[in-house]
Amino acid sequence: MNYYDLNVKKSINPLIINSPFFTEWYKIVEKILENPEFQKRKLFMHHHNITVWEHSILVSFKAYMAAQYFNADKNICAIAGLLHDFYSQAWISTEELENLENGKYTSLMKEKKPFYKMHGFTHAKDASLNYVKFFPELENKKITNSIKRHMFPLTPIPPRYKEGIIINIIDKFNSMSELPNVFEFTKKTTKKIATTIISPFIKKD
Repeated sequence: MNYYDLNVKKSINPLIINSPFFTEWYKIVEKILENPEFQKRKLFMHHHNITVWEHSILVSFKAYMAAQYFNADKNICAIAGLLHDFYSQAWISTEELENLENGKYTSLMKEKKPFYKMHGFTHAKDASLNYVKFFPELENKKITNSIKRHMFPLTPIPPRYKEGIIINIIDKFNSMSELPNVFEFTKKTTKKIATTIISPFIKKD
């Protein structure tokens, strides 16, 4: 199972690499991207057909750019954006993950949980603890809070810092854009229902 590659640029969207902001952003996050544990997120599915690796890079890069316009800390946005979904347990099973380290990353998936302990409610706190485990040198109250609160309003407490608000908003927009089939399905379904309701009232020639 070949997920690790020191040449991480091969696994980054060319649109990001070609951006004039790329070099400075990359200097901030390079060590995280090269980390073997973080690279396993290439095997974690996020939404639809995008991995946690891809999603996290997008959120990090967009948050970094947004920080420049909203006078926020660019380093905090880049790092917290990259690690906001660095949770220890996957929520979507794949054959690769099942075979990785004897199913270490999918072991809790088989357990029955109450609704409030489902992935959406718990993974932010998990990620806020997991990043300190693997990147203790990066521990910072703004990074921790931005990661821990990024699921607001699904979790009730909002981010405390400007950087966390930026990540929260960008994460929501990115997650929604990763679900094109949902919107297409909704559009088609709405049209079908409307046609069914209205058609009996249309006079036929």
